[in-house]
Amino acid sequence: MSDEIMETQQEQEEAAVVEEAQQEVAASDKKPKNLKELITYVKTHESLRQVVLFTLFSMICGVTQMLITLLLPIILKAASPDKMTTPFGWIKMGESYFFDFTDEGQGLGSFLGWLIGSIWGQALTFILNRKKTFNVPDHVAFRAVAYTVMAVLIIIVQTALGKIEGVLKANDPTASDFVNVVYNLIAQIIAGLAAFTMSFFGNKFFVMRKWKVKGEEATEGEAAETAADAIVDTDAE
Repeated sequence: MSDEIMETQQEQEEAAVVEEAQQEVAASDKKPKNLKELITYVKTHESLRQVVLFTLFSMICGVTQMLITLLLPIILKAASPDKMTTPFGWIKMGESYFFDFTDEGQGLGSFLGWLIGSIWGQALTFILNRKKTFNVPDHVAFRAVAYTVMAVLIIIVQTALGKIEGVLKANDPTASDFVNVVYNLIAQIIAGLAAFTMSFFGNKFFVMRKWKVKGEEATEGEAAETAADAIVDTDAE
């Protein structure tokens, strides 16, 4: 008799857990009607939360990088005008350079501003996203090295796509100043979108991926997925 009672209690507890999970899923799937519900909706949808936080941090880091890239060359050129205004190019490609700072008003100071700004922006992005967006406290050394390799690849791709501006100008030599500004914006938008896409998916599926360890207890996300699977199985029956 006691065994039957225990089995009944166990079934009731399992049914209660499934019902509670169903209620939570139903509540999280409701369309948000105000800011509070929107925040709750984002928090209960992990992929969406990651996209939102990654975008926010990318904007913050991008502004920081831009300020360093703009202000540092001014400081360096004021401190050493002769040395920092010397035209600078890196990685020769035919008659030009892949990293080209040989135009008037640029020079070594502009290159150092761009380089230090890029390093600072990427380092800040790594720190914020590792701790807040993806919440991965383990394997920091591996993730740092993997992120560095990915960041270098992104910078190369972004620089290459930025040269679209030169191609557009070369095909339209009589373009007005306004049209040249448009060409510059087109190149920056394409390069920026490519960098953002590569960075997000590279982080999510490789650099910041939560590696499963054999025998490790399930995380909250995995427990939620298990509950969702249980709901699907219950509905199917």
